[in-house]
Amino acid sequence: MPAILKGTPKVLVIQETCVLPGKDKLQGIFNYLHLYGPWHLHLIQSRAGEQKIKALSDWNEYDGIIADQMAFEMASVVRQTRRPVVLMVHPDPLLKPPSPFAKLSCVLEDSTGIGEAGADYFIGHGYKHFAYIGEAFGRSWSVARGSAFRARVEKSGFPCSVYPSPPNATDWKTERKHLLAWLKSLPKPVGLLAALDNRAHQVIDACAEAGLQIPHEVAVLGIDNDELICNGSVPTLSSIQRDTLTCGFLAAQLLDRLMRTGARKKIAFAYGVSRIVTRESTQPDAAPLDLLAVRAREFIRINAGERIGVPDVVKHLRVSRRLAEVRFRAACGLSLLEEIRNARLERVKRLLADTDLTLSEICERCNYQTDIHLRRLFKARFGVTMRAYRRESRLNRQ
Repeated sequence: MPAILKGTPKVLVIQETCVLPGKDKLQGIFNYLHLYGPWHLHLIQSRAGEQKIKALSDWNEYDGIIADQMAFEMASVVRQTRRPVVLMVHPDPLLKPPSPFAKLSCVLEDSTGIGEAGADYFIGHGYKHFAYIGEAFGRSWSVARGSAFRARVEKSGFPCSVYPSPPNATDWKTERKHLLAWLKSLPKPVGLLAALDNRAHQVIDACAEAGLQIPHEVAVLGIDNDELICNGSVPTLSSIQRDTLTCGFLAAQLLDRLMRTGARKKIAFAYGVSRIVTRESTQPDAAPLDLLAVRAREFIRINAGERIGVPDVVKHLRVSRRLAEVRFRAACGLSLLEEIRNARLERVKRLLADTDLTLSEICERCNYQTDIHLRRLFKARFGVTMRAYRRESRLNRQ
C-alpha cells in the first residue's frame, strides 16, 4: 500500500528543453503535478547561466530524481545516489548491465513502433520505393528507428535505401555533396523518413539544390512535429509526433509511486506515436508538379510582402505571360493574380497571429494601400475580421 507522505517532496528534474520533445516531457510532468502534486521542483534545463547539479550531496538532498539523457554523463553520481531515479531516455546500450543505469526505472521511447509507423504511412499512400536517413552521429535510437522502418518496408515486399553517412558527416558543408548524390540516386518517387525534423529539413534543402521536386519525386516525413521547423520549411514538413507528453506524465507517476513505497525494483514503461501530421512535403495535391509553377509559387511566397504583380512573376520565369498563366492554372487551379493575393493575405494572417503590430502597421508592411481595403479583402477571404482572427489566435495559444 502506498505510503502517506509527511511533506511536500523535493524533486530534481534534469530535462533539456531546447527542443520541442524536451518541452513536452516537462509539460507532461507539470500535468501530473497539477492533478496529484504539489512537489518542490528544482529544474535543470542545460541552459547557459543556470545553477548546475553535479555533487553527490546535491542529488541525495532530494526525495526523487527524473532525468533525461544528460544523466548518462553522471554515472558515478547515479551509482551512489540513494534516492529513486526515473529516466526519460531513448533505448541505449547504457541501460544494460553492468551499467549503473540498468537498475533504474525508466520511460522509454518505442523506437521500433515509430519506425514502423513511418513505413505504414508511406505504404498506405501507395509508395513502392523507400529511404531512411538517420541523424548525423548514428545514435542508437536513430539506428533503431531506421531498422524498424526498413524491416517493415521489406516485409511488405519493397526495397529500402538507408543513407550511408560519410565519416565526416558532422560537417554539413562537406556532407551536403554526399547527400545530394544519394538523393539523386534514389528511385523515384520515393517515400523518405528522416530520424528527426531537423534532418528532414536538411533533406528538403538538399532536394531544392538538386532540382528534385517535393513531394512528387521525394516525399519527406520527419519525426517530432516541431512546428517551428515543420511550418518554416518550404514546402511545409509532414512529421510523426511522438507521445512525449505521456512520457513526462508517466515518469512523474512512476517517481511518485517509488517515493511513496520506497521500492527499488526496476519498472519500465514505453511510449510511442501520438499522431502523424500531414503537410505539403507528403501531399502531392498541395504542390504543383510543373516546375514552372513551382518556381512561380516560390517567387510569389518570397516576395509576398512586396508590391509585386503578374508581370514581375512572368519576368522572373522568362516565358510569355500566356504560357505562364496557362501552365500555372493547370498545375495549381488558380491564376497567378489569385496566388499573389492569397500569399499576401496569408502573410497578413501570420503577422496578426505572431506579432503585436497594429493593423495599420501590418497594412503598410504587406503593401496594401489602405486599412479599409485590406480589412475588406481579409473578411471576404477568411470570413472573419482581422481583429477577431487575432483574438482567436491568441486564445488558441493559451
